[in-house]
Amino acid sequence: MRKEIFKNRFVQYLGAATALLLGQACTDLDPNFNDSVSIETSSGEFAGVASASATLDALYSSGASNGLGMFNEQSQTDVYALSEVAADNIAVLTRGADWSDNGVWRVLHAHTWDPNHLYVLQSWNKRNAAILLATQLLDSRSGPNASQTAQAQVIRAYNVFTVLDFFGQVPFRGVDDDSSVAPTVLTASEAFALAKSDLDAAISSGALSAHGPDAPLRDDSSGAALTDIGQAAALFIRARLNLNAEIMTGTAGDMNQVIADVNAIEDLGFQLDGIGAEDPDGDESYFDIWDLAGNATNQEVIMMFDGDARTRLYNQTHPNQGGWNGFVTLTESFRLHGTNDPAVDARVGISGENTTGVTTGYVRGQQIAPDGTPLTDRQSNPLVYEDELLTSLEVNNERNGIRIIKYPVRNADGGLPGDGFRDYVWARFTDAALMRAEAGLRGGTGAPLTPLQEVNAIRARANVAPLGSLSLDDMPDILSRELNGEGVMGGRRDVLRRFGLYTTQTWEMKTVTEGFRDLYPIPGSAIATNPNLVQNDGY
Repeated sequence: MRKEIFKNRFVQYLGAATALLLGQACTDLDPNFNDSVSIETSSGEFAGVASASATLDALYSSGASNGLGMFNEQSQTDVYALSEVAADNIAVLTRGADWSDNGVWRVLHAHTWDPNHLYVLQSWNKRNAAILLATQLLDSRSGPNASQTAQAQVIRAYNVFTVLDFFGQVPFRGVDDDSSVAPTVLTASEAFALAKSDLDAAISSGALSAHGPDAPLRDDSSGAALTDIGQAAALFIRARLNLNAEIMTGTAGDMNQVIADVNAIEDLGFQLDGIGAEDPDGDESYFDIWDLAGNATNQEVIMMFDGDARTRLYNQTHPNQGGWNGFVTLTESFRLHGTNDPAVDARVGISGENTTGVTTGYVRGQQIAPDGTPLTDRQSNPLVYEDELLTSLEVNNERNGIRIIKYPVRNADGGLPGDGFRDYVWARFTDAALMRAEAGLRGGTGAPLTPLQEVNAIRARANVAPLGSLSLDDMPDILSRELNGEGVMGGRRDVLRRFGLYTTQTWEMKTVTEGFRDLYPIPGSAIATNPNLVQNDGY
């Protein structure tokens, strides 16, 4: 499994190289970038990466704290911050001197960022660096086998998607391009075509019948490690790419393909994970979806990141609960459920004591220590997370804000007994099913269920009463109720963009903002070093 690869082989072969790579990638694909990860001939020509296996590991893993891999997405910064904190489900509250961070969080939520924003810069650098590293691995001189090729194609497609999604244009350097020449810049349509071409090729190769150690993409029906990209993950990414096509390129994507890809994921054995007596494992909680070790027959998780989901716990809980106490969900998001009662909607979670005193779902009310003692804040006030609308990003006490936590806590340090810490769930079938429903409402055909049936199946699992009708305009709230805070591909920001709500809608502590903020600015350092880039309108 990739856990062992990450902890051993990656550290052995490429830890130092990745740190050097990122140290040299502070502008737009610097001339020295290739030198840190590749082999050159005596004449200076590219001759392949030093190790195809280690390079693939770098594309997956976070490596050092500033790693470029997909697994870096479990962080609370960079892609997660731009996708979730800048949208209408998550905010980071300054509490006295805590979480001020020079306003880096506040300007995201309020849509007042500029081209110098730290997480804009870091997302640009890391995702573009990963595109180049994947391109180097895909070159025949790097000697990738069929499996490494297919996985690198999917990873490059994901990174092209992310840069295009955030910035509307994608710089691209071929492995043989002279390092003194600025990278070309792909238009939105060209970048979209590159990502789709990579995914098409990987999915086509991954459908081969051979399933040995060198199979192009692992067969998800085999029950193999969910931390490797498999056929279902590739299909999931392609479905999201097509669903987002119009906001990325101005041209509607293929909704029939979205539905076909989700159908194919279902054919691989993925489905909504059951709850309660009807589930073979006897699960009793909706939140066991995020507890793969405690829910051995989980049929929902398509891909997870090998690492540590504690950030999703610590960044929201109070220091007296072991946390950092900045992130909250918006009260408006909680109220979309229309109930406090988990018997009416399991997704709201319960109030009161869990194994360590921290519940799952919307954490609210009087907080309790593991021994049942009511907790206080650091000023000795009762630690109560109240259902009150938030009014300020800058002035808050330690108690303001409801928290959203989906990973069950099984012991005092946030881990599972005998099993280390929780892996981070990145893609699950419910998200895919909601894509299928939305694609159906956008005119796609071929789904086994109507969009209304699809949504009602998801509601039924949470014990929510069925809807009598469903329109496309209902989907943003449906998506919020199910996916809040998860950091899914594209995040809440993309949902709002697809429905024309990202800059036009107000939410707690955010007013209507300029339409140009639909895209992020190109960092100033990138503009300064690549004359082929054109700053996005408004910046």
